[in-house]
This record gives sequence, structure tokens and C-alpha cells, in this order.
Amino acid sequence: MSDTKKNVHYTLLIDLDKCTGCQACSVACKMENNVDLGVFWNRVKRMGPVGQFPDNLEMFYFPNQCMHCEEPTCIEVCPTKATYKTDTGVVLVDADRCFGCQYCIWACPYDARTLNPNTKTVEKCIMCVHLLEKGEKPMCVYTCTTQCRYAGDINDPDSEISQYLAKHKDRQFKIHPEFKNNPSVIYLMPRKGAETLCKSIARS
Repeated sequence: MSDTKKNVHYTLLIDLDKCTGCQACSVACKMENNVDLGVFWNRVKRMGPVGQFPDNLEMFYFPNQCMHCEEPTCIEVCPTKATYKTDTGVVLVDADRCFGCQYCIWACPYDARTLNPNTKTVEKCIMCVHLLEKGEKPMCVYTCTTQCRYAGDINDPDSEISQYLAKHKDRQFKIHPEFKNNPSVIYLMPRKGAETLCKSIARS
């Protein structure tokens, strides 16, 4: 592997001010990755209302998926090493090694994993790494109707994700910093007053 490849860090950026909760990302994810019925790698949650009635009441939508953490708890608890992280920062599950113990589901503070009732193995967002490695966008990004999602190499200052983040750095945050998982997924704050609710999102 070249030094250039080693420096690649794929991540996802979601601008919550643009998300309308249309669920196009959830549908596109299931179609691209052939996700079974009852299993979701992407979820969009309605958050709120936030603020005071009647004039300052706000709500927003919160897309939730694997955070592809730099220090993933799920890897630490996996007894078969089925969960692993690639050199480009994407956290994956080896279905051939997973036997469905669900330790990773319990250890994940982001409600990002699902036990497939048909295969009895754990599944989650893979950031469409097969597309990223070909220079393409993950299907959720490609399909987003409001262009609230960006993905790519965060270490490349010329990438679309890096340039968009540079323009909106004052709104960036990551959920649950207290768990010290250091998520790779970055969110942009939807609007003033919603930050506390964003950071308090817990498992469902």
C-alpha cells in the first residue's frame, strides 16, 4: 500500500440544516446493499420539538448510521474479531466470523447495528466503501434530495467534504464525545438552540 493510500480517511458529513427527513438515504442504502427486510443500516429520526411554544419551537431530522469511530468499542468487545477497521477508517463486519452474539450491538452507543433475523449476523452501514474506493459517492450521498450529505477523504483538502466543512466549521460537532470513541461522522448543527438535544441522542 502506498503512503498516499495510508493517509486516506473516509468519513461522512451531514448538514442537519438541510435534512428534510425524506428517507431517500434509507431507501437507497437498502437497495444498493441488498439489505433485508427488518434491517436498517441508515435511519432518519425526527428530533424535537425544541424551544418554547409558540414562537421559538423547532424540530429537525437526524440521520443516524455507523459512526465509523477511530476508537470503536464494537471492535474491543467482538470475541471473534468479526468487526474490524480498514486502513481508510471504515469499520466493517466479516459475516463469516460473526455468530450473532450481539456484544457489539450492546457496546455501540449510537444505535447503529442490527441483528439480521435471517442470517443471524450483525449488519451496519459500510459507508459504501466499494463505491468510495472507485472514486464514487456512497449511495445515500448520491440520492440525497437536499444535498445534506457529503462523503470522501477528510484528509484531502481538495475533496468536496473537506471544502464544505471548511466553510461551515463553526457548526460542526460529533455526538456522544463522552464515550471517547471519536466518531468519524461529522454533523453540522441545524440551528441555534438544538445543540444540547443533538449531543444527548442515545440509543433507542
